[in-house]
Amino acid sequence: MTKPESYIATDRRPRAPELLAPAGDFDCALAAFAAGADAVYLGLKSFSARAEAGNFTLAQLREILAFARSLSPGRKIYVTLNTLVYEAEIPALCDTLAALSDIRPDALIVQDLGVAAIARRCFPSLELHASTQLVAHNIQGVRALAALGFSRVVAARELSLEELRGICARGGAEIEVFVHGALCYSISGLCLFSAVENARSGNRGRCAYCCRQSCETPDGRKILPFSMRDLRLDGFLGELAAAGAASLKIEGRMKSPLYVASAVSYYRHLLDGEPGGPSVADLETVFSRRTTSFYIPGADRPAEEILDGESLGHLGTRIGTLKRVTKDREGRSWIRFRTERALELHDGLQFVRPGLRPFGLAVTALRTAISRRPAFSVPADSDVEVFLPVERIRELSRSGESPLREGAAVYCSASEAVRRAFPVPSFRPSSVDCGTPAEISVSLSPDGVSASAPAFGVTVSVAAPLEKARNSALTLDAVRKAFSRTGGTEWSFAGISVLDPDSLFAPPAALNALRRELVAKLDAAAADSRARRAAEAFASLPAFSASGRASARSLKIRLDQVESAPVEGFAETVVSIGRASSPGVLSALSRPGFKCGTVRLALPVWTRDCDFPALAETVRALAGNGFVRWEAADLAGLSLLRESGVEDVTADWTLYAFNRAACAQLAALGVRRFTVSPENTRENIENLSRVAAPEPVFLEEQRIPLFISAVKPGTRGAEFLRLKSGAELGVSSIDGLWITARKHRTKFNPPPGASTRLDLSWDM
Repeated sequence: MTKPESYIATDRRPRAPELLAPAGDFDCALAAFAAGADAVYLGLKSFSARAEAGNFTLAQLREILAFARSLSPGRKIYVTLNTLVYEAEIPALCDTLAALSDIRPDALIVQDLGVAAIARRCFPSLELHASTQLVAHNIQGVRALAALGFSRVVAARELSLEELRGICARGGAEIEVFVHGALCYSISGLCLFSAVENARSGNRGRCAYCCRQSCETPDGRKILPFSMRDLRLDGFLGELAAAGAASLKIEGRMKSPLYVASAVSYYRHLLDGEPGGPSVADLETVFSRRTTSFYIPGADRPAEEILDGESLGHLGTRIGTLKRVTKDREGRSWIRFRTERALELHDGLQFVRPGLRPFGLAVTALRTAISRRPAFSVPADSDVEVFLPVERIRELSRSGESPLREGAAVYCSASEAVRRAFPVPSFRPSSVDCGTPAEISVSLSPDGVSASAPAFGVTVSVAAPLEKARNSALTLDAVRKAFSRTGGTEWSFAGISVLDPDSLFAPPAALNALRRELVAKLDAAAADSRARRAAEAFASLPAFSASGRASARSLKIRLDQVESAPVEGFAETVVSIGRASSPGVLSALSRPGFKCGTVRLALPVWTRDCDFPALAETVRALAGNGFVRWEAADLAGLSLLRESGVEDVTADWTLYAFNRAACAQLAALGVRRFTVSPENTRENIENLSRVAAPEPVFLEEQRIPLFISAVKPGTRGAEFLRLKSGAELGVSSIDGLWITARKHRTKFNPPPGASTRLDLSWDM
């Protein structure tokens, strides 16, 4: 493929839906805009769900924001503050929000309800988008997020096109949809695997990608039961646009600028209906797993069309089949195959045979099989020979069986032609004005010069004897020149007025010193303002208080565990009703001892739109039968209970209250008690134990659900799986979801005197 040297998309008419690209660092953001992205999403050095990406400093954010707005038409920048935030981190979070309110990105992408509450209350100029980690999977959930001030919601990836149509039409907020990139096996926001097994929380940006690791079956087989194909919805762009999707999102903040540029260019050309973009094969040379359209065609897709149990990483695009390995007269080895794609020096190849690790090779020498003359490149549909170095032959002999046998699949895993098509654009900060505008007034007097920025309450002066100017008309030019040198600062002096009644001459040294003094004073004033607003935001949080609270024990079970559950000794039994109807629930709870006054009914964590009316009917019927205690597992369920007139409501740990601000938000939504997430540090547990309202409930024992997924794992009939650490996992189906959990329960150490819960609801 070929492209002009400069491929930046300028003067492009805005189109709907928005094409949104990832930017793990500055070069990725430049590449995204050059390829035609309408917006990019990026993270800062903290509070980002991709903590190991390059991410941005506040200064870099100013620069890329100014660059985005300098393009025609202007592009947008969304900042990801999409992690759960510990209580001890709230002061730093308030500092960050105060700084962002000055920089004014186009929106923040947020997971933590506490972060959203602080931003909405104390920094209302910041627009909020709800992260996919907030698990919005039905109309009720999107409406609940809209009521909390979110203008856009990133939909759960597990939704079908039909579900998205309904949500876009009736959700009350813009909907953002992932169309390309990696998929998590677990429902986003409901994965505890990395946190529990690797002490690296995915909800806090440190995911260890546990769904990509191999497991061992009881008979010793190594399998990849949770490895997902990558999402690719290039065939559904028209339908998604017609459904009302406001934004189409490409995943990949851990990927390279080349990946970002090629993927954005591919979708830009498809959306605009213009020829000349990269092909699917071009994308596959940059990065490729096997792909899937996931549940977009419908929610009943077989797992084989979603999972990839054979390969993990980048393969490339298939270009041929290996014929043989030959030797020339000099004793050098060459790999012969017929290539379906043009190749050149420094391209990358992979050779794949089932059951063996792929063998990767850089093209350091090649030739056509007929002429056997060295070549820089060969065209498609050629018989080609690629040089196999001696050291790589030795490597193959040490590894055992070689994949370099007749019939092996040949993939192009890196293409120099594709790399040349997408050079990273250069950027000079001086090419854009990235400072905060400040109107200033400069005054000249015989004793010196002074400057003031009235809007910021700042005035500075420099003493210097000034003489009459020979040409007073040049004074204004000299002042403007001196005050235009604001590169590397946070300021831009766009509007300058000069008071010079005596027609004086100000030396450049005096004007430059005055500018430096003004910048320093403005910096101090801005820092003081941010510190004051951050302190006010932190001070607005409710005070800690746990005095006078009596502790109680509760038990949580499922309906099918009612007959065998040890209900004695618990102040309350919480029963998950799943998808059961009202008669089914009443029948299951007919066991003696299960009375309305001691039973709390719990809603499922995931309810598709098509199932939500039945759930609502069940709630109303059971509430009418005297069940007045309920527990919600998500915002949709919480909203349903409020609409049904239920007042005694608790929240399960899946609503994630990690700090006082999030707790206060749940209390404002009517929650009386909440279960603390098993994904917590001892310090944060101690902080949560002092929360005044709602009352925290701490787990005593639980079979922790590591994965909560809509996809049946590829266990290949194994009863349980073993990790490299030796931990054993079991898989079960609960409420229409697939739950992967440790084989045995985990015991916790709740704070003394706190209310606790024994949770058996995830047991097999």
